[in-house]
Amino acid sequence: MVTQEYVSAQPGKVRVTFSLPASIWADSVQLAGDFNDRDAITMPLRRDESSWSITLLLEQNRVYTYCYLVDEERVTDWNADGYVIDSDGTQRSVVIPRPAAAGYMC
Repeated sequence: MVTQEYVSAQPGKVRVTFSLPASIWADSVQLAGDFNDRDAITMPLRRDESSWSITLLLEQNRVYTYCYLVDEERVTDWNADGYVIDSDGTQRSVVIPRPAAAGYMC
């Protein structure tokens, strides 16, 4: 699941939180996407009582593709803004950070 929050102190940026339910049993969950050159090692999600999550500050109105890696197994976010198929045939989720002023909320 993805939630978005406009950051008025940083025009052109949107705070985007990527999360999965805490009920997912895993030793590790990482996020890989265009925002980190698909390097999952650099973006581990943290687990609390309700979810695995990570929050990033992303440029608004830019299209980012991403996926979760749950114990190194690729997982698609079925609540994403959309989906694309890479040239190697793998499916990636899409998020488009949008300002709250546009009336868009995930």
